[in-house]
Amino acid sequence: MRCFFCFLVLLLSFNLLQVRSVLAFDLFNIEASGVDVGFGYRSDQLDWNISGDINGENPTILSELSWEDLEIFQIQATGWLEIGELPFLKRNSLILANIAFGKILGGDVQDSDYAADGRTFEWSRSVNDADKGLTVDLSGAVGPIFELSLIEGLSITPLIGYGFNMQDLSMTDGEQTVSNPFYRWWFFGSDAEMPLPIGQIPSLDSSYTAYWYGPWLGANIDYQANQKIKITVSAEYHWVEYFAQADWNLRSNFAHPVSFEQETTGTGMVWNIKGLYSLNKNWSWLLDGKIQNWETESGTDRTYFADGTVGLSRLNQVNWSSYSLTTGVQYCF
Repeated sequence: MRCFFCFLVLLLSFNLLQVRSVLAFDLFNIEASGVDVGFGYRSDQLDWNISGDINGENPTILSELSWEDLEIFQIQATGWLEIGELPFLKRNSLILANIAFGKILGGDVQDSDYAADGRTFEWSRSVNDADKGLTVDLSGAVGPIFELSLIEGLSITPLIGYGFNMQDLSMTDGEQTVSNPFYRWWFFGSDAEMPLPIGQIPSLDSSYTAYWYGPWLGANIDYQANQKIKITVSAEYHWVEYFAQADWNLRSNFAHPVSFEQETTGTGMVWNIKGLYSLNKNWSWLLDGKIQNWETESGTDRTYFADGTVGLSRLNQVNWSSYSLTTGVQYCF
């Protein structure tokens, strides 16, 4: 929360560049500027699975985790500047900065382990709560504004930007629903750690933190329908590096606090629609909806054991989807 308010202070400070009486000269010819602040509901799903070895075999899917129906309270802010004609662009340009923080209030996570290919011979499954954790989303972009003369009030802004997304996920209050020590012993040997017995899992408090970061290309389409209503539709295509760290607190054969790490690359698509209703010269009410779909290529899962050894497996894929609906206000300086 402290970082959120610091960000707002920075945005307000940045807009003071418009006050010519304070500055001896203008760094930019600022045509317009403002800040959006809102809050609302967000729902996320994230899943990943790994193979038994680095070649994607023994078995093809050894372990699979699925976080479902994550209910998130989110606050967000967007600062924007419209800069006057720059020499090399010969047109106005838009600068955007976005930040959002989410608090996970509810959700479920399933952890399944298999002994053979094709998700067969499931030897362990637990169903757990995922009702704590955080999400963070940061993004910045810039691009030239093209007014479309065919339709009055319509413009398009191609954007180039960079984004960072984080999900700090949990696994608590678990219940073991499938436990088959025979499958575990038959396929992996008597030295393998056996599954927990059916029933409640005491002291479960595991964590998984995922990071998605990289450049993106996109566009804003703005339509000023009338003096009161403005609609913005945007799309972004992201190229990301993916990195995750986990602490499986009940696995005595794993190292702590970092039990394993995952690395790969991926892509993401973000769709956004925002409506503004003008209340007066400076203030507008806003309603904002966003849909996100992200996926990765295969990568590496690196497990750190308590005895100091390291095991490598193939990270088959990671999938993340999200939608959110927020409301708030926009203030134009």
